[in-house]
Amino acid sequence: MTTYSGTKEFEGATFVKASFKGATLRFSDVSGVTMRGVDVDGLDVDSHDLFLGSLFVNGVDVVPLVDAELNRQFPGRELQKARTPEGLREGWVAVRSAWQTTVAGTPPDLVHAHVEDEWSLAQTLRHLILATDAWSVSYTHL
Repeated sequence: MTTYSGTKEFEGATFVKASFKGATLRFSDVSGVTMRGVDVDGLDVDSHDLFLGSLFVNGVDVVPLVDAELNRQFPGRELQKARTPEGLREGWVAVRSAWQTTVAGTPPDLVHAHVEDEWSLAQTLRHLILATDAWSVSYTHL
């Protein structure tokens, strides 16, 4: 399969009766894409910034629905939007608890395993430590 990387050649393009079946888009910008009369069976979208915008399906913005369902599945997740120091502390406790559960429940032989080109648990934890340290250092200099 052909790989396109770092290209803008498809910006503003129109595809008619084209098949993207089985295609994978990673770290790509699909903002403003309009799809009409498309088969989306099995479409899987995972976006870290979904909640900063909108996603319309048949005219309905589904972002609030997705947000509510993820909050239902992951109690404490709603605390990410806390506006007070107390709320942020409570959110931090929830995050630490969730990660402790994940780490404790992961068999040792899977700590370095990758699933579909995603980071392993060990890589994810290293990234979180780096991000947390960078965040805390930046706020100690205010």
